[in-house]
Amino acid sequence: MTAWLRAAFIVLVAACREAPVGPCPSPRVAGSAAEQAAPVVRRSPFDSAFASAGAEFHVPPTLLKAIGWVETRWEMVQGAEEFAGRAPAFGVMALRGAALERGAARAGVTPEAARRDPLANIRAAAALLDAFADEAAIDRSRNEQWSGVIARYSEIERPDGRAAYGREVDRALGGVPPQLARAPAPAPTACLPPPPPGSGGAPDYPPGVWRASPNFNARPSDSTGRVHVLIIHTCESNYTGCWSWLVNPASQASVHYVVSEDGNEISQLVHESDRAWHIAATYDCTLNRRHDCWLNGVQSNDFTVGIEHAGFASQGSFPTSQLEASATLACDVTRDRGIPRDWQHIVGHGQLQPATRTDPGPNWPWIAYVHRVQALCGETVVDDSAPFNDPALAAAAVPAAWTASDTTPDYYGGGYRWASTQPDATDVAAFSFRLAAPASRAVDARWTSGTNRSPHAAYAVISSAGDTLALVRVDQTTGGGRWRALGTWAFPAGWNRVVLLRRGTAGSVVVADAVRVRE
Repeated sequence: MTAWLRAAFIVLVAACREAPVGPCPSPRVAGSAAEQAAPVVRRSPFDSAFASAGAEFHVPPTLLKAIGWVETRWEMVQGAEEFAGRAPAFGVMALRGAALERGAARAGVTPEAARRDPLANIRAAAALLDAFADEAAIDRSRNEQWSGVIARYSEIERPDGRAAYGREVDRALGGVPPQLARAPAPAPTACLPPPPPGSGGAPDYPPGVWRASPNFNARPSDSTGRVHVLIIHTCESNYTGCWSWLVNPASQASVHYVVSEDGNEISQLVHESDRAWHIAATYDCTLNRRHDCWLNGVQSNDFTVGIEHAGFASQGSFPTSQLEASATLACDVTRDRGIPRDWQHIVGHGQLQPATRTDPGPNWPWIAYVHRVQALCGETVVDDSAPFNDPALAAAAVPAAWTASDTTPDYYGGGYRWASTQPDATDVAAFSFRLAAPASRAVDARWTSGTNRSPHAAYAVISSAGDTLALVRVDQTTGGGRWRALGTWAFPAGWNRVVLLRRGTAGSVVVADAVRVRE
């Protein structure tokens, strides 16, 4: 820890002992911008609670605040079970199980209050730290002696996990904050952590850290073992607690990747080619818009890759930096494993296991996330359903006379539109995409399966200047449910269009499902 922090810590402890009630003074911070940006010196919604609980239980308020940051980013979370055998975490301090019960009893509050009330939760955490400090007989004026108390609070068994958790608390206290941990020129006084283990990179994702879990087995050798779906999870814990638990043989759980709260580190725990143990459910296609029903009854771990995200299904939002890191990883996995980047193949844990799981929760930004994964892989997809489009890049205009449907299950996004062919029909379904600069792009179209589809469906490719670049005819009686290449053209900047015509010999239908533009 930095010298200024040691002095501030001692002053704070002394102030707490001299004034058992009321707020403890905050440290006077001077020095580098990195120190100024450290989480503990930022305002939080719970500063008064940290101060009063610290004074009451003789625990430095800055320590409470730092632990709260590491555990929940100061969110009042309502935990849920993510891993069997690991109790849900609650409140700003992420108290769980026996620790919550003990802290609540020592603080004189009910366990329910410790779960739901921020002050009660912080007081219970302070009381628990107070008990740990008493039992360890530490000198509370010596900040280095708190390290064992912090490690015990983490409930992490592995020494490397405890050490990593301690470094996160140290950064929150006064070292380089997590989002600046990779800054090219940290201040001389910044407390930098040692390099992470496995600095050579993870086997399938070199930017990641390899932390091998023993909890895996081989995928089936038949088609059910082919990687087909990417599942998004939340850990229901902090990052270090998450990967530490999943590399513990006792957990009997694992996942392929864990993304930290700020996206500054990703751990790989299991090779993508191996079967991680991250979802306890057999596949049911009715939960996934009736897609891939041939997999019904297959254990979902057999054909999926899992990504855990440090955080909670109940949290109000997810950091942009975490989402960006996750989307970059997801692009890499889907590209390497041939997973379609759509709403049926990038799914939430709670979607496929709804009886017992809700993660990643109602505030996971699915539309923006999937579009970002696509963009990082050089794609823009325009769906016929507006809610599935990024309006900055994609828009569809389909006449009301075209029937909306989802009866054929191999559609993209939220369904599809169809219309009967007519020799004199003039209405069209237009899929528009925006390019920031002129570029050559390949264009694909998608429709759903059916014997009544037109064998001569016509797509007009129109530039932003209004020029028709091509008229492409395709046979929609075949190739349903997958992308069909229309061609590659040089497009100007602006909103270009691919238009599906309805005009044709009567007696068949054309299906407007989606258009994809790719580099």
